[in-house]
Amino acid sequence: MKKIVCSLVAILSLLLIACAPGAAPTAAPAAPKAPTPTPVAPMPAAPKLSPEEAEWQKVVEAAKREGKATIYTWGYIGDTGTQIKNAFKARYGVDLDIVTGRGAEFTERLKTEKRIGNMIADLTQGASVHLLNMKNLDLLEVAPGLPALRSKGDFRIDPMLDKEGYILNENVQIIGPMVNTKLVKPGEEPKSLQEMLDPKWKGKLLAHSPLVSTGTYIAFIPLLNAKAITLDWLRDIGKQDLILTRGDQDTADKLSRGESPIALVLADTMAAPYIKEGAPIKALPMAEGVTASTLVIAQTKNAPHPNAARLFLDWMLSPEGQTVYHKSKSTASVRKDVPDFRPQAVTLPPTAKLVLETASDVSDETKKYVDKWLIDLWKK
Repeated sequence: MKKIVCSLVAILSLLLIACAPGAAPTAAPAAPKAPTPTPVAPMPAAPKLSPEEAEWQKVVEAAKREGKATIYTWGYIGDTGTQIKNAFKARYGVDLDIVTGRGAEFTERLKTEKRIGNMIADLTQGASVHLLNMKNLDLLEVAPGLPALRSKGDFRIDPMLDKEGYILNENVQIIGPMVNTKLVKPGEEPKSLQEMLDPKWKGKLLAHSPLVSTGTYIAFIPLLNAKAITLDWLRDIGKQDLILTRGDQDTADKLSRGESPIALVLADTMAAPYIKEGAPIKALPMAEGVTASTLVIAQTKNAPHPNAARLFLDWMLSPEGQTVYHKSKSTASVRKDVPDFRPQAVTLPPTAKLVLETASDVSDETKKYVDKWLIDLWKK
């Protein structure tokens, strides 16, 4: 009982103190002040596309829906093909199916696909002589509106091989004489094609057989048409007991191994990988000139994936595509804004005379005629 009374007295005392005059009521804690909202800047309006850009965007979206393109190619082999395929897929999410082989074989394959109405290839790439033949056979299609072609001033040469734009130049290659530097010392190198007729070179000159390769044809017909060499020279060089090869790779193999001191015909695009691996090969300028040829690319007619084909063509001629391609092959781009990746050994001096092939040089009609008399001229 005593404890209860004490507790009641204590409570009563507290109540009296709280109600006493002058006693300040206990204030409730203040509510936290709401933060001032930070003004949100309006999203910038998307840049308005020009009609050309809007049209191209439709091509890009359609290409992504198609999902892939198939190319018949001579040049996208090995690591080069892998790098091109991966870079294009990374940029657009579109696959590139690469089928490698020779130009003449692809011509027959496309003719068959057209005849049975089952086109497989969307694109084809290789030597100009073969693609011009494909154009004449109505196997190719113009790919209009490529953004990469809007400024032709960005190119070292005209990006279109033919005036209609069916065939596009993607590579510049020099095709001419090269030496094995262990067998031909500085000062002993021929300085002209005329010097190749010297008896000391008889039986020592590598050249592509006209029966199996277009290399000799491409190397000399532009020079003949430009009157840099004569028909007599072609006849006389055939009397030098030429060592005929199956083409560029066979030539590069034999030259790098020292089986012959001089290759009369070899493309820098093929020699470059051998030089990177240490082969003692060097290109020679000639007083008469050296042929500058191109590797070319085109869209096939009735391609099953036409938008993906156009997208790849544009990418391949863009700075990115050209850099991927030429860096992997150590070759020279057709664009001014892409470095020249060739080894110094196959880079001719700025004073070297170059003769650029033309479409008429490598037309199929000319080739058929020249092939026959080249074979007759060089018949042993």
